[in-house]
Amino acid sequence: MTMLPRLQAEEALGGINVGVLTSGHASSRDLQAAVNRLEAVRDGRNRKRAARPTPEALKAIGIEVVTVPPSAGEGPAHEG
Repeated sequence: MTMLPRLQAEEALGGINVGVLTSGHASSRDLQAAVNRLEAVRDGRNRKRAARPTPEALKAIGIEVVTVPPSAGEGPAHEG
């Protein structure tokens, strides 16, 4: 699902490049910021990690959640 934003960013970058070469009305700072944002999207650097669902959220969509206590002698559970 990340391909479409990347392709759109590449297309927009192409449009910006054409505009830069033919106009001269944008400040270089604003233009560079726009190019940097689009390159980040194109390269996948703007991805945000999805929030981990809570047991309540899982239950709300019909997924049963079972909490298992740690066995005797084991320390606290952790993700690794």
